[in-house]
Amino acid sequence: MNKHSMLIVNSILGNIHNDNLLENKVDDARQQGKLRHLLLSRIEMEKSRLRKKTEDGFDVGLVLDPGKKLHHGDVISQDSEIILIDQLPEKILTVRFIENDKRLFLLVGHIIGNRHRPISIKNETISFPIHDDSEMELFGKLFHDVINKIDLSMQEEIFIPHESMDVHEH
Repeated sequence: MNKHSMLIVNSILGNIHNDNLLENKVDDARQQGKLRHLLLSRIEMEKSRLRKKTEDGFDVGLVLDPGKKLHHGDVISQDSEIILIDQLPEKILTVRFIENDKRLFLLVGHIIGNRHRPISIKNETISFPIHDDSEMELFGKLFHDVINKIDLSMQEEIFIPHESMDVHEH
């Protein structure tokens, strides 16, 4: 392909995290220097139509079926082009429960839900994305009644929402 054309992608080949053959194909492309990376935010990955350049400046147009979302590790390709979708890390706030209290779980869930955030639940924690550092302070205030029953921490990582979450953030 010449430098000025755009690759139009209509489908996802699969995901390297659950397809060993595809993972091998991606590894081969990486070793041959033929693997391209498309870095996308979690919000961009939810769009069915998107135009973006890969890390090395290759123009890609995504035209997916409505409702189809990209995921970290998805592979899109055309002919000899293999493009790996890499989700960008984002700021995540994690609430760890010190006490096993159903009312506490409900209250924290209600506070997060009122902010229209997708959540990820693991062990004794609930994690959700925040937009900037000032939100750490905001959630500290929102959780003021229960702050002695939880631990709050912020980290930057790839956020994967809980399976059935379809939340539009405000």
